[in-house]
Amino acid sequence: MVGDNIYHRDSSDLRWRQADSHHSNPDGTVNIYNLERDTKVDQVLISNHFFYFGTAAPVVPQLILDRLRYKNPRSYRHFRNRTGVPLIDWVETNFAKSTNELTANPFDFSQSGKRYSGKGSKII
Repeated sequence: MVGDNIYHRDSSDLRWRQADSHHSNPDGTVNIYNLERDTKVDQVLISNHFFYFGTAAPVVPQLILDRLRYKNPRSYRHFRNRTGVPLIDWVETNFAKSTNELTANPFDFSQSGKRYSGKGSKII
């Protein structure tokens, strides 16, 4: 499956290793560009309150996206708590039964030969 938990440190030399994944080269070798970009920080996201929709991701109402001034390029978004309240309220109201659960699997990588090049938003 495609996912971002595809790096680990080799116990013998503490170097980052990249699994054959959506982020590696098409032949399974390490994509240095992605490895260096993806492992350059020492932070991870840990949560005990989350929603993971995977392939069952709902369509967020356009009004909420407009209020967030949401654009769709790949990047990290930071919203002040107050700005994100409409989105959080909508998710929690409509999907309360999905809290802290995997609603659906991520895109099934085994059915695709496509890879993320790391340059722009291109899937190759």
